[in-house]
Amino acid sequence: MNQSSQKSFENSVNILEQVLNKNAKKPFAFGWVNATCHEHFSNTFNINSDQIPTLVIYVPSRDSFTTLVGSYDVENINGFIDKVIRGKVVFSKVDRELVKLPAVKCEEIREYNESFEDDEILKEILEEQKGKREEQEREMKREEANNQAKDKKKKKNEL
Repeated sequence: MNQSSQKSFENSVNILEQVLNKNAKKPFAFGWVNATCHEHFSNTFNINSDQIPTLVIYVPSRDSFTTLVGSYDVENINGFIDKVIRGKVVFSKVDRELVKLPAVKCEEIREYNESFEDDEILKEILEEQKGKREEQEREMKREEANNQAKDKKKKKNEL
C-alpha cells in the first residue's frame, strides 16, 4: 500500500472509530470490507471506486440496503445513521446470496488514491455550510424568542 493510500485508509478508519464511539448504544453493528478487493460486493451495493470510502447499511431481515449519500465524515455519517433509525431513508432490495463475501486473494488490489487537495477543499465547503446552518438556527431561535415575547406582551395587554 502506498503512503497516500495508507493515509487515506487511516483517515477512514479514524472517522469510523469516532462514529462507533458516538453510536455505541444504537441497534446496529459495523463491518469493514475492502471495496477494491471485493468488487463483487461493491457492485452488489452499487458502489464504484470513486465513491469509496462509503457506508452501506444492510438489513438482513428485509434483504434491503441503503447507501450513504454525501461525504464520508463523522457528521454526515452520524446524520445518516439517525435518519436510518428514524426510517427517513429509502432502501433498495438485494439478493441475500449476493451479499456473501467470496474467498478472494487481494494481493493485486487496485490502490485507492484519495486526493487530499480535493479533501481539503471539501472540508472548507462543509465548514462554510455548517457555519451558515448554525447562523440560520441562531436566527430562527432569535425570531422565535421575539415572537414569544410579543405574544406575552399581547396577552398582558389584553388582560
